[in-house]
Amino acid sequence: MGWEFEEAGRFGSEKAADDYAKANNVDPRDIHVARIGDQVALSIRRSALDRRGLRDRNEGRRDSWS
Repeated sequence: MGWEFEEAGRFGSEKAADDYAKANNVDPRDIHVARIGDQVALSIRRSALDRRGLRDRNEGRRDSWS
């Protein structure tokens, strides 16, 4: 069975993506980080997003929430 992930945003570095996940109390097992060119895409397992209001301080992000 595969897990479904939802992209949470793009960041300037792996550390920025990890810091964002930590600031939102997302378990490290629920994230996937992938380098895409000069950006890092952070995806969070959908089941971990249920009823979660992610805070976006725009720290290290290259885009904004849609």
